[in-house]
Amino acid sequence: MTAAEKKRREENQLYVEGLKRYQERGIRVLIDGEDASDATWGKLFEIHEDGSFYMGDYILEDLPQEESEEEEEEGVQEEAEDYMKSRRLKEIHFDIVYHR
Repeated sequence: MTAAEKKRREENQLYVEGLKRYQERGIRVLIDGEDASDATWGKLFEIHEDGSFYMGDYILEDLPQEESEEEEEEGVQEEAEDYMKSRRLKEIHFDIVYHR
């Protein structure tokens, strides 16, 4: 294994570990519509002859109004137009996209 291949594997492993941390926090990670597992993580890094690859889509949900207000009261320093004050990450979807 070359140094570049070793580095790529390490980077891929770090990426998967980060996604697993999201799962531990209750955020679903789906690959092809199925919950991601040790058996499916590798799909994210596959090289396809037809030019297709996996792309992540981050699904947000609206916070209940009282949670949104609590964050404001706790001193979150964000601009009023920042929509993330009222939304949070719900799921991460990975699906194949085609680039031609």
